Amino acid sequence: MSDKKRVPKEEPVLPTWRYTDLGEFAQGGTAAIHLTTDRLLGRTVATKIARSDDAVQLRRFRREACITAQLDHPNIVPIHDLGPTWFTMKRVEGATLAAILRAEPYSLTLLARVLDILIRVCDALAFAHDRGVVHRDLKPENVMVGRFGEVYLMDWGIAQSAGEVDDPYAGTTSWMSPEQARGQLCDARTDVWGVGAMLYAALCGARPNQGATAEERAANAAASLPPRPPGEMARTRDLPCELVRITMKALAVDPFARYPDVNALAQDLARMQQGGWWFARRVFAADEEIVREGEEADAAYIIDEGNCEVRQNGGPIAELGPGEIFGEAALLTGDVRTATVVALTEVYTRVITRESLEAELGRDRWMGPLVRGLARRFHELSTENLQRRF
Repeated sequence: MSDKKRVPKEEPVLPTWRYTDLGEFAQGGTAAIHLTTDRLLGRTVATKIARSDDAVQLRRFRREACITAQLDHPNIVPIHDLGPTWFTMKRVEGATLAAILRAEPYSLTLLARVLDILIRVCDALAFAHDRGVVHRDLKPENVMVGRFGEVYLMDWGIAQSAGEVDDPYAGTTSWMSPEQARGQLCDARTDVWGVGAMLYAALCGARPNQGATAEERAANAAASLPPRPPGEMARTRDLPCELVRITMKALAVDPFARYPDVNALAQDLARMQQGGWWFARRVFAADEEIVREGEEADAAYIIDEGNCEVRQNGGPIAELGPGEIFGEAALLTGDVRTATVVALTEVYTRVITRESLEAELGRDRWMGPLVRGLARRFHELSTENLQRRF
């Protein structure tokens, strides 16, 4: 008889009558992801398998599967099946947002792609928030982009559901909001901070809390220290000022100073898709004079919200509303203002200077030369008209 001890054969985790395990292709702290063939339905799925048989860990593992399964949304990966220590989900072929940010050098093209991705992440979050679920672990590694442009928000393992959470301190230290670092109950504005953190990484290649330990994060959170502006983290880059403003508003230390929800943040990001990245936003109070007749022009204005009145020689001649522009003629020609514009209500505008206009036109290969040519022609015609008059 052999002296060698018999090693008991390890029981398969998955039911072999249905699933064929093709091996592990990713892993995290508490689970591994395997590629699996579902023989019953004839498809390949991703299977998340718990790495611990601890009762508390398994309860959290199953909770993650159940929360994700309840979030039936195009930008949230669907759950197919659940077992004692595993669950299967849609296999997503593509790359994480983290891999995209590492692979592609900083460029306006990359930023445009990130805006599209984050708007769809906001859609997924809005759906989850409507059902009382806060993600709490937003980071580029948890956003998957498929080969055909699909976007999925992954890993709901530490999500807060119906105001309950297993571990209030759980999360990734360098991506945590201040209130999460303090172990406080989170809400939708915590995820607003998380989206802002990913936009921050796209702008300057750094995490908002890069290099801080969990203890340091907790201490800093108590001191209410905001992240450094992205321009300080990327000194050689000319960063679009409006995207920087959106990022820092989302990353405000005080949750009440952030966007109230992800829908409001997504609206600003969608507005940026239409252009105006370098156009700073400015608010004017009702009855405030925005431009004055006879002054030299240093800027033009696009109205985002509110209404203005145009006055000439002391009397009203027109009213302007959202989407309309004023002050551009004097800005392009170098002439003085020919009218006064006063805010009738609180007015939100985007400010166009010559410098920001040049930067914005530089984004488009064809539009820039076209607008510059039109501006030169506009100036020539204005000069000819003046010469005829005088």
